[in-house]
Amino acid sequence: MARRTAAGVVTPTSPAQWPAVNGRVRVRVQLPDALGGELLELPTRVEDSGESRLVVAAPGFSGDLHVVAPGMPVTVLWANDRGQMRQDFLIAEVVRRRVPSWDLAPCGEVSVQQRRRFVRVPVTGNLRLHPVPGDPGRSAPGDPAPVAEQPLTAAFVDLSEGGACVRVRRGSWPAQGRAVRTVFEIGDGPVDQLADVVRLVPDAAGTGEHDDLVLSFVEPVAAADRLRRHVMQEQIRNRRREAP
Repeated sequence: MARRTAAGVVTPTSPAQWPAVNGRVRVRVQLPDALGGELLELPTRVEDSGESRLVVAAPGFSGDLHVVAPGMPVTVLWANDRGQMRQDFLIAEVVRRRVPSWDLAPCGEVSVQQRRRFVRVPVTGNLRLHPVPGDPGRSAPGDPAPVAEQPLTAAFVDLSEGGACVRVRRGSWPAQGRAVRTVFEIGDGPVDQLADVVRLVPDAAGTGEHDDLVLSFVEPVAAADRLRRHVMQEQIRNRRREAP
């Protein structure tokens, strides 16, 4: 099945692969040069979907009333069992209501972001996971403040410049698709980085006691250079241990 977008381009639709209603997603929006030219990545959620449209709650950002209009390109990112998914859309309609929404028309194929873009190394140590409270896609003026969830201690399985795999007590983490602040130490100091839980692997350790969470760091990764150096140093140390 295909549709003609607002730009007049016929593209296939992918409703079977889209996240479910109320699913958490992120949208990437390129600001014009007049507003700084920044590439924004904003959390929101799916409001509705159909055979040829995906509706998301409109995330608010500085300058949105001047920028957001039909025909504007948007990239939607979401997590499922295959990994980090993405698809390009055009805004077909902006609906203004108590929770404004964007009606999106697909203009590209669904793709899976390569999970092995960065070298991963086994590491030891713990980190703290702080669930991001509330749901930015549902928030509106006058809504009560979201209740903060308790942070959780996890153990590293591996680490890369772009994410990590961590182990938690079985059943202690609610679901994939959540946003979380990761707080941990590497050789040259602390790291505090926002991440998405792109996959939950039940009982990955085979003990019946733990689950593994695959985390994708949300760009920009402020500590990217430090993480890259740390991973390289761990690689060198591992090779030395394995040398006869």
